[in-house]
Amino acid sequence: MPQPQDLGARRQARSARAPSYALAGFFAIVGFLPANWLVRVPDVKDQVAATAGELGLALLCGSIGGLAATFAAGRLCVRFGTRRVLVVAATLLSTVLILPALAVSPPTLGAALVGFGVSQATFNIALNSTAVEVAMDSGNPLMPGLHGIFSVGGLAGAATGGYAAAHLSPAVHLGLTAALGLLATIWCGTILLRSVRSSAGKPDRGVPGTTTSTDAGTDAGDSTPTDTGTDTGTDTGTGRKEWRAVRWVVLLFGVVAACTAFSEYANNNWAALHLREDLGASAAVAGYGYAAYAGAIAAGRFAGAFLIRRLGDTTVLAGGFAVAGVGMLVAAWAGQLPGGLPLAFGAYVVVGAGLANVYPLAISRGGLLGGPRGVSRVSMIAGLGVLSQAPVIGFLADRAGLPAALSSVVVLTAVGCSLALALRFAIVPTTRPQAAKSPA
Repeated sequence: MPQPQDLGARRQARSARAPSYALAGFFAIVGFLPANWLVRVPDVKDQVAATAGELGLALLCGSIGGLAATFAAGRLCVRFGTRRVLVVAATLLSTVLILPALAVSPPTLGAALVGFGVSQATFNIALNSTAVEVAMDSGNPLMPGLHGIFSVGGLAGAATGGYAAAHLSPAVHLGLTAALGLLATIWCGTILLRSVRSSAGKPDRGVPGTTTSTDAGTDAGDSTPTDTGTDTGTDTGTGRKEWRAVRWVVLLFGVVAACTAFSEYANNNWAALHLREDLGASAAVAGYGYAAYAGAIAAGRFAGAFLIRRLGDTTVLAGGFAVAGVGMLVAAWAGQLPGGLPLAFGAYVVVGAGLANVYPLAISRGGLLGGPRGVSRVSMIAGLGVLSQAPVIGFLADRAGLPAALSSVVVLTAVGCSLALALRFAIVPTTRPQAAKSPA
């Protein structure tokens, strides 16, 4: 029969894990909700009678709104606490999800997407900042697995949305999805906010001047200073001084994130076209090729914690870029190599596995160094990588062909690999204070 102290220890362990479970729910939400909207873009385009150019401008409004919110979201997290901002942003994202389906013209669609972009960007900054905190408390590299859940949420949202598109109008579909998002937010948010209250009176893990270590598998040079000001609700003078001391390193991690964002979105947007035009795949087979790439990213992220413990952050960052670069070079030129289409499929799996953990690690390092400010800056610079890939690859493809254009990804992976190696020596080794550890 279990002793009272054993039962108490089990309850304490479950309580310590609860924030991680709630975070997993939020990562699934932020993958699931937008995927349902993206599936309905063609229907909403017809609904508002938009041309392709007008739709592009409306989507650009959402991107601009998201970029603008990225900077402000970090300040909101420092001022009010990451978990409070996360719950509010998740509620707003669930609420505004239905607005594009209610649009009656391209301008109203653009206005709806501004709200959607602002909510989604704020959600992402607060979510990743909170994930950095929870990972610090647990002493485990949670970020890759959480981003893996995001990928699965996106795949589930696309599958659900595809089914709903055949049976429901956009307004009904997105309305039901919004209601589901609100219910999930209430459940996950209650757990996260309760964990803030239950930790009151414990040593502050974000007090400027404290330090933290990375996981057992990391090299000494992989350790990073802690978040300064996360979830404290204040922005002290000391915090500003520490931010000035680390901001250039944070911005360099932003460049690392931009390199992987460029690489990921280049494959998201151009892989299927490359497989069809340059390798002669049918539409269905090209879709399977992209699915293999996306599945490799999700699988790689679920293996990320194990890899980080065994190899260390720097090895996973630099090695991931190197593996992705080799895979991309083969995928881009598979049409001129023995093996052709099957070789391209295998190469895209290698690319996905290589890139899988780079962005989660870059955003985590930004948060460890600079708290929510660090997360927002890394996200903002990564956004520039997302926005630049389409015009850059389109311009190069018109002049040199798609294989040569996709080879630009190899250049970016080389830059990212070099930066990852250089940043290993730019961070002072530190140790984690015993008081900051969660109960076993």
